[in-house]
This record gives sequence, structure tokens and C-alpha cells, in this order.
Amino acid sequence: MFSTRHIAPPVLTLVTVLAVVGCAAADDGNTSPGTTDTVRSTLLTDPSTFDPARATATDDYQVARLLYDTLLRRDDGNRLVGGLARTWESVSASEYVLTLRDDATCSDGTPITAEVVAASLSRFMDPATGSSARSLAFGRGQSTVTADDAAGTVRISLTEPWSDLLTGLTLPQSGIVCPAGLADLDALAAGTATGAFSGPYTLAEAQPAVSYRFDLRDDYDAWPEFSTPLTGTPAASVALVPLSDDATTATQLLAGALDVAPIFDDNVARLETGGGFDAVTVTSSTSYVVFNEREGTIFHDNRDLRLTVARLIDPEALNDIVTSGRGEVLHTLASNNVPYVVADSPAAIAYDPNAAGSLAGVHIAMIGTTAFGEANDYIAEVLRAAGATVDLSAVDNATWSTTTGAGGSGWDLTLQGDVNAMGTLPSSLLRVMGPTTEQGGRSKTGADNAEGYSALQRALAATDDADKAAAFAEAQESVLARVDALPLVSSVATWFSAPGFSVRAFGDYVDISTLRLTD
Repeated sequence: MFSTRHIAPPVLTLVTVLAVVGCAAADDGNTSPGTTDTVRSTLLTDPSTFDPARATATDDYQVARLLYDTLLRRDDGNRLVGGLARTWESVSASEYVLTLRDDATCSDGTPITAEVVAASLSRFMDPATGSSARSLAFGRGQSTVTADDAAGTVRISLTEPWSDLLTGLTLPQSGIVCPAGLADLDALAAGTATGAFSGPYTLAEAQPAVSYRFDLRDDYDAWPEFSTPLTGTPAASVALVPLSDDATTATQLLAGALDVAPIFDDNVARLETGGGFDAVTVTSSTSYVVFNEREGTIFHDNRDLRLTVARLIDPEALNDIVTSGRGEVLHTLASNNVPYVVADSPAAIAYDPNAAGSLAGVHIAMIGTTAFGEANDYIAEVLRAAGATVDLSAVDNATWSTTTGAGGSGWDLTLQGDVNAMGTLPSSLLRVMGPTTEQGGRSKTGADNAEGYSALQRALAATDDADKAAAFAEAQESVLARVDALPLVSSVATWFSAPGFSVRAFGDYVDISTLRLTD
């Protein structure tokens, strides 16, 4: 699922949002740097769940990172660092052994043993759990985890090679749920299973549409040892306020009612010219058109029609609409900064409305999340101008995700936003190849791209970097040559930290658990 700042007008009025943020700030007491023990930041909207395995959107990932520790964490330079794991070994691309630290506990004091970790991972990798990240972490084969409490190790075995597994164990969705959470899944999802948490914070207060407060555990001492150590002090409390309007977020940062927050649009300039903020800019997501090629859709077995549509859509125009020109036109589906992305592909789909042809008599059912309001409208109008009849269904993020994830032939085309939490190429490629969403995979196209998926599998089984790069290139070429998707643009976010506060970015990933008071 995808989340971004809303392009369409926000649901809350400015006055209402100011009141909400003001109330959250008032609850936190003195907020001057050096005198507060709370860091105040934002969510895009309310989390849909507090069950990490079933997290599907940016806000779910953010709260999961505060509440649940993962075995490994991302570090600078695409490196990994230990989380709950002290050491790790790739026995092969199909077998991995991780040795756990021996001092980690759950929020109710339960020791985090190998058996506790194995029980949580077994649920995460079980297809019945329905985690959207399962195939991303473990691949398409069957996976098992074996615990050895005496040795303090967990062994993960795969029936098919998957060299991204260790990176997959950094995903928020792989967060370790303690026994109290596994014993009551409804309470886990609601955030009320108080002993479920393995991470640094517990959920202290949840007021939907108002604020969420997370309190630091007194007994927590399992912070990762990043290659560049974090400076400052962990906040005693983290207060997150749902805000969907960048102008309001910028105003609250400037007024001192927020301490750290991302800005996605031209309001960046307001923060850059005043307030003494530290800033880091990251690629927050990518966007691309996904064609539904299942039987019964107009794009099924019709590459020529997909190419006609693709040539009519201008990535530069989308960049202006979605990012105010601050993003970057994509080479393929992932951010251009992701390893193994191919630039200047001979199969690249060029914007060329003159060569595209007519869409007269073509009826297109388009579905789009309201997060992409004006961008959806642009695509629909371009296709209508070429003669197509376009029925655009603009729905909320949850409905869009459910509908496009269910497969079926009720929609033909969508603008997909992709939050690549792993920072790897397969994370994006699996949106358009391999097992479909209705099969428990990630592919929304329903396309049978056996050649491309075979290349992806070879890349993930390769031990030689040149072989890996060549196989990844073949997989990307197949998507472009088949026109299963149309790469468009990356979206960027600039995270601003007021004096006395900080947060760390690792590549294009901002880890909210690194929020610190620095004064």
C-alpha cells in the first residue's frame, strides 16, 4: 500500500489542524529545546494496524519501528547492522543463521529467546497471515525457521534461493511480536496487547485523527550500534500527530509546535530560509503506471494498446504535478539511486504523443488513490484527449490498496505509488512480475512474465556481482519491452529537525526510532 502527502485538498480545515497540533503540544508540557523530554513529529494519517506483520502503509511502518525490534537494521552505505541479532551468516542463498543478543526483553519483561523470535517469524512467513511483505522478505518458495535456545540461534531455510533475505529482516513488518501479542491477535492489531512490544517504545495513548503517544521503556537497552553512532538522548515520549497538509506542517515547525517532520512540496523553501533547521532530503517513493493484464481487461494480451497509452503520458508533466519538479524521472521502477537500476535502457518507453496513435473506441476503467488526485486527473484527461472513454474511480488509500491487491478485471490501469522500504530493486520489480497479489505475492499486473521473473530469480541466487547485475538488467528490460508498467517519477521528502532535535536517514530510508534530543 502507498501513502504520500495528499495532492487533493486536505480533509481537515487549517483551523482544525492547528487546534489538533496545539492540543498535542499542550499535553507535552514545556517544549523548549533542552527542557523537554518529548519529540513531536507527524504521521500522514492514522495507522491502520499495530500488528507489524500486517502493516501496509507508511504510517503502519512508522509506528511498527517504534514498537517492535527487527533482527537486523539498515545502516549507511547499504550495510546491515544488528538489531535483535548479534551476528548473522549466509550459509547459502537458501539458508541463514542468526545469533541473538542475550539481553533483549519484551515490554512485559519476557526474555526474547530464539523460541520467541521463531514463533514471531513463523507467523510472519505463514501465507495465512497475509503479510504483504512475506514474499519480499523470503521469496516465493516455502520458508521455515528453527530455534535453538541453548545456542541462542535461529536458522531460516528456504526452498528457493533468496539473497535479499537478510535485508528483508530489516523490514518493519518483520518486527518481533512477543508472546503476549501472538496470544491475542485482536489486541495486537489494536495496540492494546501491552506485553507484545519488543522495541524501545510502548503505545501509551491513541487518539485517532488527534495524536498518538509512545513512551520509552525504562528497561530497554537494545539500541543498534550503527557505524556512525547516534548522538543525543532518546526521547522519553514520541508524540505523532496525523497531518495531511504540508503548509500546516511547515507552519507548526516554524511555530515550534513540531520538532521533526517531513515536507513534500514547495513549503520546503519556508523551512530552508528560516528557523535554523537541519535538513535531509530522501527519495520517499516512486510512481509508475501499472497495467492490469488479467483476462477480461482491455490490456490483456495487448502490448500495442499498452504502448499507445504509455507513450501518451509525459513523465516530466507528472513530475511537475506530483513533486513540483523536485523529483526525478525514473529509469525503471525503483529510485535511480537503488543498486542495479539500469539507465538508458534500449527498451525505455519514450513519451511521444505523435507516435502513440488514437484511442478512439477504447474504454478504460482507471482506479486511483486520492493521494494522487491531480496526477490521476492528468492521466485520465490525456487518454480522453486521444479518444478514450476513461472512467476514473478516485478512492481512499485503503480502498485503492484492497481493490488493486484483490486482482480481478474490474480495473484496467492505476497509478502505483511504491514505498521501497528495503531500498532494493526486487522490492519494486515484484510489483509487476512473479506471484500475483491474489496468489500471496506482490504483482498487481497479473502478467505472465516468466522470462523476467526467471531473470530476477537468477539475480537473487547469484553469488557473483557481475552475474547478479546482468540478471537484474534482463529483468528490468523485460518489464519495459513488454510494457507491463510505465516508469514515471520519484517523490522526495525533506525531513526538517528543529535545533535540539535530530533523526537519522540511511540512504533513502528515515528511521523514526533514531529520533533524538541533542541539547
